[in-house]
Amino acid sequence: MGTYSLKKIAEHVSTPKIFQFYFHKDRGLNNSMIEQCKEAKFDAIALTVDTITGGNRERDLKTGFTSPPRLTLASLISFATHPMWAFNYFTHEKFELSQLKDYIKEGSNLAISVGDYFSSMLDQNMNWSDAEKLRSQWGGHFCLKGVMSVDDAKKAVDIGASAIMISNHGGRQLDGSRAPFDQLKEIVDAVGDKIEIICDGGIRRGTHVLKALSLGAKACSGGRFYLYALAAAGQKGVEKALNNMHTEIIRDMKLMGCKKISDLSRNNIRFR
Repeated sequence: MGTYSLKKIAEHVSTPKIFQFYFHKDRGLNNSMIEQCKEAKFDAIALTVDTITGGNRERDLKTGFTSPPRLTLASLISFATHPMWAFNYFTHEKFELSQLKDYIKEGSNLAISVGDYFSSMLDQNMNWSDAEKLRSQWGGHFCLKGVMSVDDAKKAVDIGASAIMISNHGGRQLDGSRAPFDQLKEIVDAVGDKIEIICDGGIRRGTHVLKALSLGAKACSGGRFYLYALAAAGQKGVEKALNNMHTEIIRDMKLMGCKKISDLSRNNIRFR
């Protein structure tokens, strides 16, 4: 769903790269994305399993948010009151979903909401067999993003996944879903010695990372954490957000008396 091609990313980024994979009805598109990942030498694929249909994203309905942006009276007023937005939009390369544009027009040439895209373009019949076939076809590190139960975590181990992301897709899908952190302890206890576990969602501060690692997560991931910074201030905004997180983790570990990650343990955690 990215606006930059994997080839272009590979040309500019030498650090490890993970591709978030949405399983489409169009099998040709699915195969194309896997091949693009291989050609760009991505290190891992994370198959999204919590978004086979769009959630009721009420904010998007209210604002009329679509991809690409659809010009409305409200958005024209926003452009008029934020001239740099308008300047950037009309002077930069045309908006497109680089991995998808050669297969489907929705999202690049035809405006569509994120919820409608998920509901109409993604394969709602995706099952464990599809996930296992995708892992085999990819042949590299394979992660399932959106696991929220012990049973699904055990099944991920069974199909040979390298990792799971405990995630409720930023809380924008199933209303009333538990937070990923609340699922972390029981999943770590069940499969923590068999598979890498990543806590995704709600990661805003260094203490959030340290709490998750103390419970047994191997890593944390965040989306809005850096995307808001990107939208507000571009590359400098992302660098500032990452620096803030780095500084907080170091400061908080010092205050906890921890010199290294292996010092973190459940002794740090108290549940209400």
